[in-house]
Amino acid sequence: MQFIYRIIGFILVCLFAMNAFAQNKIVIDDRTSIITPELEQILQRKFLEKDIYLTSSVDFREKCNYYFSSITKENNFFKIDIQDCNNKVLGSVLAGANLQSIPNDEKAIIIFYNLWDIIENPREMVVQLDEKTEKVKADTLDSEHDSRYFFAPTALPLRKRELYYNSLYFLLHDIQYGITNRLTIGMGTTVIGLPVYFTGKYSIPIQENSHLAFGDMLILGTYGTNFFGNLAFGTYTYGNSHSNFSIGGGHLYFNPNDNSRKSSSAVGNISGIYQAGKYFYLLTENYLFNFQSMDDASRETQLPDGSFIFEERQYNTQRTIWYGLTGIRFIRKSNELVSWQIGFTHVLISYSDIPVPYNTPEWSTFSPDGGYDFFTFPTFSFIRKFKL
Repeated sequence: MQFIYRIIGFILVCLFAMNAFAQNKIVIDDRTSIITPELEQILQRKFLEKDIYLTSSVDFREKCNYYFSSITKENNFFKIDIQDCNNKVLGSVLAGANLQSIPNDEKAIIIFYNLWDIIENPREMVVQLDEKTEKVKADTLDSEHDSRYFFAPTALPLRKRELYYNSLYFLLHDIQYGITNRLTIGMGTTVIGLPVYFTGKYSIPIQENSHLAFGDMLILGTYGTNFFGNLAFGTYTYGNSHSNFSIGGGHLYFNPNDNSRKSSSAVGNISGIYQAGKYFYLLTENYLFNFQSMDDASRETQLPDGSFIFEERQYNTQRTIWYGLTGIRFIRKSNELVSWQIGFTHVLISYSDIPVPYNTPEWSTFSPDGGYDFFTFPTFSFIRKFKL
């Protein structure tokens, strides 16, 4: 009997040891920009004293080796919480309103000991804020894919040192990188290298669920190496990281190195996403353009002597274009940094009437005389986020 007790005791000790060393890494999602490189180094040293490694990247194949912590701000108070790999809240604590203004050494002590206290004494806490009791929930973690819809940006930024890769049909490849917690830059191109574009976005938080962003997209080489296009834009996003909508506007200019065909347009954008389940979302993005451009008309007139006179004219036309993508985003359950998007692309083009006298049979024109075209086709994209 004593032998059996020893075996049971040995097994319990092994299980305890496995549990003790299972979670030996911690990730801090700093949504307040309070952690500087110097403060991060101090925190790394303190966690190493407890045999825990502070890192900014996650290997989702070993997700349960990590604690997931976040630092947020609520009603001017800094809030620190920790979740495990199953999104279970281990604890939450308010760290005061003056955390930003104190020296890094003191910040490190406050952040570290609050985190370590939760790790040693996990408990789901209730936080009292302005006489309103609010239970901390696991689904308050930010989505890893909240900076973009199918292609259009939200006003929410990538975090510092986050890299976002998006591929449409595996033909168009786009990468975005967080320089800071507000500034994102990126570029994209096709498998043949044309066109190529460069983007920049600066995000400004207004309130907890309200963000504003300004940016620019420079496009080169769409119709040959001499093509130039530029889209300057602003966008406003309302909602949380999982469900939100955006309204944006901007100005698009392009010139294919042919002054007769250069054009510009105001651009409107309405996009939105809704979390329909833990791992899938409904989303749509829509653009509205109104182009003014020059089109050609020509006619050939026979004179009484049998010779011909060839005439060529240009006239103004307008095209209104509604372009959109609507579908579903699937988040990979085993790795939330990976997602797939499937849906439909839909395009509606409305044409203005050809002006008099070029809408008569004697004139040959190449643009439609009024009416509209509508077509749709399936679309899919693959997304992978990296935390460097």
